[in-house]
Amino acid sequence: MLRSPISIVCSVAMLVAQVSPGFAQNLASPPAAPVALSPADEVAISPSIVDAFNAHPKGGDQLSKLIEDLVVGNPKLAPAVVKHLQTAPGLNKEQRRAAFAGLAAALNRLGVKAADLGPVPVYKAPTAPPPPPPVEFPYLPLLLGAVVLGGGLCAVFCFDDDNPPFVPVSP
Repeated sequence: MLRSPISIVCSVAMLVAQVSPGFAQNLASPPAAPVALSPADEVAISPSIVDAFNAHPKGGDQLSKLIEDLVVGNPKLAPAVVKHLQTAPGLNKEQRRAAFAGLAAALNRLGVKAADLGPVPVYKAPTAPPPPPPVEFPYLPLLLGAVVLGGGLCAVFCFDDDNPPFVPVSP
């Protein structure tokens, strides 16, 4: 006699347990796309850069101005200047300082900011995390469970042949 309500309650409980609490929270974020970087080996060093370094063996402001003018005139020479600074064995400290100063001045004149450099990560202070979204109570599964439970109980107890129909007793 009590097997039917118990089975109905258990089946409704199993159905309600399968409903996830937050539908939007289960969506997966898209995978991160790899950044395409060109290796430094593909950059060709221009002869004008080598000539500039050879013309000023002691570095100084003249080398800085020359590199600045070269990079401002052709911005695609900036990676070649950096590659020459990294790979040239005969550069002294003064030439390197002058080249870095000239490259920095050229980038300032071109309006390039550190955050514009692309894949190079720039440290930014962490911002406060957004407040968590309000948790909404899942009313639909509970309402569905109540309707199914009420219908099952009514089906069991309302149309049970073991219980005699209600007979009013007259006084």
